[in-house]
Amino acid sequence: MSLIENFISNLSLRLNSENNLSDITWTMCQTSEIFQASFLQFFFPKENFDEVFLQRELPDEDSRPDFYFEHKGKVFLIECKIWDRNQHFEQYTKQFKIPNEQLGYITNYPLLKEGFSVHTWTELYVYIKKRIPKEEESLWNSYLEYLKEVCQIFIPKQPMNLDGMFSLYTFYRSLDEVFIADNEMFASSLYDSKKDTNNGGNLFCTPRDGVMGKYFDVKFKHVRLKQTWGWMGVYFEREHPQICIGFDYREGWGKPVYDLLLSKIDGLKKGKTFNKPYEEIGAVWFDFNQSDKFNGFSEPKKQISLLKSYFNEVLETIYKIKQES
Repeated sequence: MSLIENFISNLSLRLNSENNLSDITWTMCQTSEIFQASFLQFFFPKENFDEVFLQRELPDEDSRPDFYFEHKGKVFLIECKIWDRNQHFEQYTKQFKIPNEQLGYITNYPLLKEGFSVHTWTELYVYIKKRIPKEEESLWNSYLEYLKEVCQIFIPKQPMNLDGMFSLYTFYRSLDEVFIADNEMFASSLYDSKKDTNNGGNLFCTPRDGVMGKYFDVKFKHVRLKQTWGWMGVYFEREHPQICIGFDYREGWGKPVYDLLLSKIDGLKKGKTFNKPYEEIGAVWFDFNQSDKFNGFSEPKKQISLLKSYFNEVLETIYKIKQES
């Protein structure tokens, strides 16, 4: 991931509300006249717009459409939705005295409304991607990256294979065995999933699609490091899934290890089974780097053994960092 892609990805984690999305879309329209023209044409293909002043959130009594503009004596509105299902079709057309065709509506979920044209953010994504001008390519791609993350846009490129889904189940169940360890440095085990429910534990298993994993607890021996709860799982929302171990910033969860690793983050190095650790979305991560070897094994026992080696190496690395600090 490039620096700008990483920036946009992180931005989408913080600025992901409907207002944020509308603000950034408005900023794109203000920055690029070509983008604004494409954005408006998407909603109103029968109109030929020249110069327009696109106003963000025009309040009018109890109505506040996301975008408002006038062109050749006609008023146009655009309403943007992500998850909110409180709709304003007739409210806006009545309040602003416009026909249905002059109300643009876009959502992140399927929605049909008789007499109105409703689009999805995925449709806009595809539409914009086909019209990127060479001279503004990086700007448009950055916006599309943000849009894809915030609206969780997924456009399949490969056919599905149902047989492969059992591998995910096998991985998930095998974590119970991977977490069992007791040696001179630490003792670890699968953590009771009830903690996730009682204390908001699923930081990494968010409602976003494509993440599966489990929490484990670890008690380090002979060093002053409090009992910690980490997470191991797989991000499979990509063509090449990524197995990883993470320790988050929350008190009562991964904070002891997170604080230790964050203070040493620049000096952390790649291991035999993991890439150089890094901080992202409030956690320090160890990405598994033996996927090719893992996939090459024909026996599940060897795959589980490799995952145990990875798990143990991560915890041993943390132990040694604390021992040396």
